[in-house]
Amino acid sequence: MKVLGSQSFSIKISRLLTASLILLTVGCTPHSSYSSINHTLASNNETIKKPLRVPGLKACTSVPDTTVDIDPNATLNIIVHGCFSSAGKFRALADVYKSQNQQALCFEYDDRDDLELVSGKLISALNQLTESNPDQQLHIIGHSQGGLIARRALITNREDQQTVLANNIHLTTIASPFNGIMASSHCGMGSLRVLSLGIVDLICYAVTGKKYQQITPYSDFMNTPGELIPSVSKHLMIKTDEVNSCRHFGDNGLCLEDDYVFSLDEQSNYTIASFDEVTELTVKAGHVEIVGNETVAPTILINILKEQQLLLINDNISELELTRLIEQIYRNHQFSI
Repeated sequence: MKVLGSQSFSIKISRLLTASLILLTVGCTPHSSYSSINHTLASNNETIKKPLRVPGLKACTSVPDTTVDIDPNATLNIIVHGCFSSAGKFRALADVYKSQNQQALCFEYDDRDDLELVSGKLISALNQLTESNPDQQLHIIGHSQGGLIARRALITNREDQQTVLANNIHLTTIASPFNGIMASSHCGMGSLRVLSLGIVDLICYAVTGKKYQQITPYSDFMNTPGELIPSVSKHLMIKTDEVNSCRHFGDNGLCLEDDYVFSLDEQSNYTIASFDEVTELTVKAGHVEIVGNETVAPTILINILKEQQLLLINDNISELELTRLIEQIYRNHQFSI
């Protein structure tokens, strides 16, 4: 009878967890001054680019990894996508940089993999870049889970002893849950995992993959974030107030799918915020809206990048012309991003 009672209890737990952890699939969304970094706005006929093949680093398209051409004398913007997303989702944002004669590539990875392992792969990619272009200046942009990975790659005293060798790095994270994902809390409760006879682990793994214990508010990954390496001159932390946001509207103007994924509390890690290189900005925007999708251009993000001199705009283009250009870029990619 005790065994049957234990099984019944496990079934109840599994049902509870199935309902609550389904929220985690929402958490995996598809998809300061910068004077210390010298941007080069060179025209195509003045730029000598070097072809490189770096595992994980690619053009922001759905095409598999290929050789990429890099101008070693200009800042390289590297976009790290979030969960349930891909490099192709950021093709339009990369094209905004390209329209202003700046270069952007994407780092693509398995979004169900261990976050420590993925951040180590990002380190390897960055160091391969540095070996070829020792003076390459890097701006790493991480959205959602991509922000967790990007920052983890740039900390000191990693367990695997890896470190990024680049000398001049700027980090921007956008809507990243640095305080842990509340919907995953069950995955970090040891007692619940034991009482459920392993069902908790099975459900958590099924929903999120190998990272399931790292994304909880109780994990060492969240609670011991580590300090950034000295070569990171600035960490711009953009937090999104996603309350009452909408991802898709119907023809009648009513919201079909909201764009609320993470609360401000989930995005706020006070240890990280206490470091001198961190600048925090909070904006009213949805989780996907902030980086753009097939229906909306990321106007808020682009304005922030402009203000922070992380996206330099041609002096000859007016605000109206820039707005029209960005909207056209996103319209052109509405079926591909």
